[in-house]
Amino acid sequence: MTPNVPQPRPPAQTPDSTAADTPGPDVLADLQRQVGAQWVTWHGNYTRRYWAMPCPPFPWFGLIEGRTPADLLARVREVQACHRPGGTR
Repeated sequence: MTPNVPQPRPPAQTPDSTAADTPGPDVLADLQRQVGAQWVTWHGNYTRRYWAMPCPPFPWFGLIEGRTPADLLARVREVQACHRPGGTR
C-alpha cells in the first residue's frame, strides 16, 4: 500500500485585468499624498495589490504590500511608528 501523499496543485490562473481592477490616477495620487514624499507608492497590475517603498535616508528599507489603499496606509504607519525616534526599534 502506498502512503497517502498529497499531490501538488497546479498554479492558480490569474484572470486578465479589467478596467475595474486598475485604480484611477486619483486613487494613487491620494494614496501618495497620504503617505508623504518619503515613500514611493504604486499599484501592481499583475498582483492587484498596492505597494510602498521608503526613500533613503529612511532608517528601514523594504517593500510593504496592501490589498486596499487603506490597508497599505495602515502598514506604512506601522513601519513609521517602529522606526521614528523613540519608536520600538
